[in-house]
Amino acid sequence: MLFVLYGLLLIGGMWLVGAAFASPILPGLVFVAGVLCITLAVAVPIAAQRADSDPPGQR
Repeated sequence: MLFVLYGLLLIGGMWLVGAAFASPILPGLVFVAGVLCITLAVAVPIAAQRADSDPPGQR
C-alpha cells in the first residue's frame, strides 16, 4: 500500500511540475505544489522505514 502512495505522489508531482508551464493561473503555485508532492513522495518511505526500525517506546 505504501508503494502505491509513493507512486501516486511521485507521478502526480511530476505531472504538476510539467503542467505548471502551461497553467494560465498561478503557475508558480502549481510548480511549488508539484515540488512538494515529489518531496513528500521521497519522505514517506524514509519515515516509514524509520518508524519500523525504532523499538517500541522510543518515539
